[in-house]
Amino acid sequence: MREIVDLHCHYVASQPNAIENFRRLAARPEVVKVAVNVVQLRLEYAPAFPLMTSYDCTNEELARMIEAVDSPKLVPWCWVDPLLPDPVKQAEYWVRERGMRGIKMYPAMGWYPNDARVMPVYQFAQEMDIPVLLHMGRCAPHPGVRTKYGRPLYLEEVGLACPRLKLIIGHFANMWRYEAMHIAAGFKNFFFDLTSSGSHDAEALRQVVAYDALGLRRLVLGTDGTGRDNVETANGTLARLKSFGFTEEQLDAIACQNGLAVLGEG
Repeated sequence: MREIVDLHCHYVASQPNAIENFRRLAARPEVVKVAVNVVQLRLEYAPAFPLMTSYDCTNEELARMIEAVDSPKLVPWCWVDPLLPDPVKQAEYWVRERGMRGIKMYPAMGWYPNDARVMPVYQFAQEMDIPVLLHMGRCAPHPGVRTKYGRPLYLEEVGLACPRLKLIIGHFANMWRYEAMHIAAGFKNFFFDLTSSGSHDAEALRQVVAYDALGLRRLVLGTDGTGRDNVETANGTLARLKSFGFTEEQLDAIACQNGLAVLGEG
């Protein structure tokens, strides 16, 4: 049984048995930590593109779930929207006052990662030594979001302004993996999240491990799970990596040790 740290997980309060799913997930012996966030895009429902609106949830709903499950394995990360007034105040409230331990943001809503409005949020996260997870690369289609905002190129200015920031490049930026690798090579605390399409490019993953400026420690496990099938999804990702030639020791690092280091618990 391989221990698992999942750094990309969603709570969706509207899903059936949502809280009970997380109770079961936290009770599984192979689960060490799960970083749980929400997505609140405030999108109008589009019948042809339902996925983006089905995940809508709030930080308050996440906080209630964390309190109900009451497990040290669940690590809440707050949602911050830099398009709303004073995003730093949002972050400060949820981190300082409500005890959340990371930040999730979604550039595809209409802002580039180096937007002046969001830079103070990175600075706050660096000050607090908490991770920031950005959805990068392709987003699911909806009239209200655009993939173009998720290019890793725009992370260069973030790293230059906040060299100690722990930044997780969601989904390994899927079709921009190589761009992500070259940008991240200059910033030691940029990490690649292997959620969904993030684990599909065997050659890119091998190059991360082989490249001295990057290395195995940059690869972290995520599932996009909602509490119901996180472990099964994680095991599927790890099986794919094993088929790419990753050793058992490397799989242990990706599955657990690297994620604990990002959380400051390694």
